[in-house]
Amino acid sequence: MPRPATPAPDSAVQVRIAESTRPTPERCIRLVLEVEIFQDPDGDPDSLVVTTDELACEPTVPARVHSYINDARAKLDQMERLVNEHEAQDTLRAIVEEHQLLVEEWDIANLDAKWRDKFVAFAALLDDGRRVVVVPLGQDPVRRLGAVVELLGKTGLAA
Repeated sequence: MPRPATPAPDSAVQVRIAESTRPTPERCIRLVLEVEIFQDPDGDPDSLVVTTDELACEPTVPARVHSYINDARAKLDQMERLVNEHEAQDTLRAIVEEHQLLVEEWDIANLDAKWRDKFVAFAALLDDGRRVVVVPLGQDPVRRLGAVVELLGKTGLAA
């Protein structure tokens, strides 16, 4: 099949996303998906062409493009989760600073199994007046933010 040469006017749909909040591969989610309809200069029928992370401008069929789109949606969900985690961490830092809190992470591995999933955070007021929020080590950042915000509202720890 001859390679299509020019895109049909106003028929190209392109999505190009490359996002990373950290340079490490496990925190980098990359997505390249470009779909175009090309007109053959020799007058042959238009071709559906796709470019992905692995393919460069390859003619394809609609069913295959639908598959790529479904895969892309899953990656977009992962990207959104990554952004939500980053946003939660930034927001928590701002809350901690604003309310002059100390945040301490505790390893809950030795906690009785029936309590491990239930422990999200607790707050304490130290003898010297400092306010401490204790959270599980490695807790999901979005869940941690929610727990700290809820504690501030319920305990009066807000400065």
